[in-house]
Amino acid sequence: MFSFVRRPPVLAAALGLALAASLGCAWAQTGFESPPRPASPQPLQVPDFIQQRLANGLGLAVVERHAQPLVTAWLLVQSGGAYDPGGKSGLAELSLALMGKGVQRGAGPVSAAALAAEIEALGTQLEIGSAARSSHLGVTVASHRLDASLGLLSEMLRSPSLAEEEFQRLQAQAVDALKLGRSDPGQLAAQIGRRLYWGDSPHGQQPTLASLSRIQLDDVRAFHRLHVRPERVTLILAGDITPAQARSLADKHFGKWRAHRMALPQQPSLVPKPLAARTVLVDLPGAGQSAVQVMAPTAGPSPVPFARLTPEAQATEVLTQQANALANAVLGQGYSSRINQEVRIKRGLSYGATSGIDAQPGGAQLITSAQTKHESAGEVAALLQQEIRRLSTERVPDPELVARRAVLIGDFGRQLETTAGLAALAAEGLMRGRPLAELGRVPDELAALDGDIVRTLATRHWQGERLRTVIVADFKQGGLALRQQFPDALVLKAEELDLASPTLRRGGRK
Repeated sequence: MFSFVRRPPVLAAALGLALAASLGCAWAQTGFESPPRPASPQPLQVPDFIQQRLANGLGLAVVERHAQPLVTAWLLVQSGGAYDPGGKSGLAELSLALMGKGVQRGAGPVSAAALAAEIEALGTQLEIGSAARSSHLGVTVASHRLDASLGLLSEMLRSPSLAEEEFQRLQAQAVDALKLGRSDPGQLAAQIGRRLYWGDSPHGQQPTLASLSRIQLDDVRAFHRLHVRPERVTLILAGDITPAQARSLADKHFGKWRAHRMALPQQPSLVPKPLAARTVLVDLPGAGQSAVQVMAPTAGPSPVPFARLTPEAQATEVLTQQANALANAVLGQGYSSRINQEVRIKRGLSYGATSGIDAQPGGAQLITSAQTKHESAGEVAALLQQEIRRLSTERVPDPELVARRAVLIGDFGRQLETTAGLAALAAEGLMRGRPLAELGRVPDELAALDGDIVRTLATRHWQGERLRTVIVADFKQGGLALRQQFPDALVLKAEELDLASPTLRRGGRK
């Protein structure tokens, strides 16, 4: 508790005079007119990432960082939403979430509440994430609590209780989240944009109310048996630990986990199958703002595993993905990026405009996005389109290029400063298939990029006819102008949208 003391007026006045006198002395000094010059840049110290494999096939990735007595432990599972069976989108995410909702133990089942209490008693919280091709369970804990934490993670992975009551609760929460997302223009635009580019490929299939309702607990159990197995899991340990300690703990908690004889699931083809519509306007009555997305196809990762590529193809693969990253940084990564300057800084049309890249083996999509008032949605869309196209017609000036490369290298460097950042770098590298030992090359690879490679990328992929645009707005405000600006657009009401339909319209599937 804080106590507040009212000072006598005379004392307050005296303090004020003393403060003014001290400030006056400071202002009288010279050398404070400009900030100090920045120090010379320091080279990034990238730690060694060490990879091993247990006898049962489980992978082990270790990176040491002894600055603090902390370790981040991730269990990376090579399975995600792209492996959902037809008509049951959302199964992988539900299955992963359910692993954190209770375990089977020798003395009997441990409930979700009891498991959460055990995790919190270790001074941490469970992190769960799911993507298209991977999922993970993880914690960040004090070093001396890592052994106990890995014991809990092992139980969640190997012997989850998969209780009916918890399954029904998670399923209901997923349905509620889906319904809530339908009232959010940003979420709705993102879902439509993903469906437009990826189409009927596995990455284009997204959870719907219908798909979630089809999922049964038996589906979750079958998914767990097929996908959660040692040869598809990597234990990542980053922080205050040595490789020898990591191997000992991995053997203790996962070494007796036996692989079964079921055939490994085949990775689905993630080549995009774009839908016909290029511009989609969605009327969402009551939306507070319009959400605008402009997307363009870009160079995707090779569907052939990195290790199977020739050395020349590997070099091209690395260069292509780094070029994607630089082009994205120029366009919409950070406050000084081009679309943020045009949309926010110069015109004040949004609180921010950003971009990102959704990349899967076989295809990738550049995504620019912003939210704005309904009357300016069309103007924002035109600005995003303009900046994407400009990269193919104008070389990025060298001063801008230097700054944007610094953004990328700085972001990479900041990830090296935390155990969670190191674990995330390892997980990303593992899913790309590139040896983790090569992560130390990333800063030099980024520093070597020039404006020509960005322009070549943009010229090849970002011509006007290849762009796709999604706008979700309340048509009572600005709807007529949008129809006039995009006369060939597919126009939908939010209540008739069906992401499972090839026409995006309910009843559109023949």
